[in-house]
Amino acid sequence: MKNLKIVRLCAVIGAACLALVGCASGADDSPGAKGASNGGTSSSYERIQFDKKEPLRIGYSVYDLQNPYWQSYSAGVQAAAKEKGVEAVIVDQKSDQSAQVSGSLDLVNQGVSALVITPVQPDALPASIDAAHAAKIPVIVADIGAVGDYDAYLLSNNYEGGVVAAKYLMEQLASVEGKHKVGVIELHPGSVVGEQRVAGFKETLAGNDAFEVVASLDGNDTVDGGFSAAQDMLSANPDLAAIYAANDDSAIGAQRALETAKKSTANGFVLIGFDGSKGALDLIQKGLMTATIAQDPYGQGRKAVEIALDFLAGKSPAYDDEAQRTIYFPVELVDSKNIAQFQVSRAEQK
Repeated sequence: MKNLKIVRLCAVIGAACLALVGCASGADDSPGAKGASNGGTSSSYERIQFDKKEPLRIGYSVYDLQNPYWQSYSAGVQAAAKEKGVEAVIVDQKSDQSAQVSGSLDLVNQGVSALVITPVQPDALPASIDAAHAAKIPVIVADIGAVGDYDAYLLSNNYEGGVVAAKYLMEQLASVEGKHKVGVIELHPGSVVGEQRVAGFKETLAGNDAFEVVASLDGNDTVDGGFSAAQDMLSANPDLAAIYAANDDSAIGAQRALETAKKSTANGFVLIGFDGSKGALDLIQKGLMTATIAQDPYGQGRKAVEIALDFLAGKSPAYDDEAQRTIYFPVELVDSKNIAQFQVSRAEQK
């Protein structure tokens, strides 16, 4: 029996590795990557009866623990597991696609009660999911993207974050007369998280005739890319009134471009980022950036454990999108008015 299990495991690993050959290089370039909906689900999905193994253990295959975001996510998983009297087994995949496939399958082979995965490459998920389901283990996909017959997909509400940013911008410039030109810095092509953040922003802003998006450029997700994109926008539109960046690194780059152009948020320019990173929070405190849409990786890690325990108790989680088995986690706008309170709340998570 043991030999048969090993043969099956090797077969699954082999299939997964073959699948990786055709994967895109970007971690979130798949149809389901960080989007509001996911094109990678299977219409054949059927909920199975999961085994509540004893002792209860939650396995978390995490993208990369060198990244502060995933450090916080992992801390949330561990904190929630400890509170519930459950063991958390954390495996760092170090941004390695093949390591994630084998690492996730190793957690299944160890007999974890539930599996949480932040995939390096979503297209490689089905092999791990199939192996987990064969062992009657529920699978919660934690951000990045979801493909296959996963049981739940948990991610930030990226589209709503864009909506919040647009409404905030309109409030900031409501008392300023005239038409306001706006620039948008996108994430790299194929990033569905970026597409959703930008769509929420643009579609909301389109309902207000006082605002016009005059440029929407790729910032390549980086500080340098944001700097370059913002420079181009400001050069073509010296009267630009605001920039919305789909991540904080691009916003930080845009702030440097503002300095070069002798513009600043102190003089009424509105600069909004997305993520809630330390660099962006520092700029907000210094009065050099207007706001950021903050995600909550720690809270999401805690939520992932709650979802896993619901499955093991025979309950379904409250899906926001039942067809895609997706659960959205709230985002929060942070500006100079609430940054002190925000930082206290985040410090309490540690």
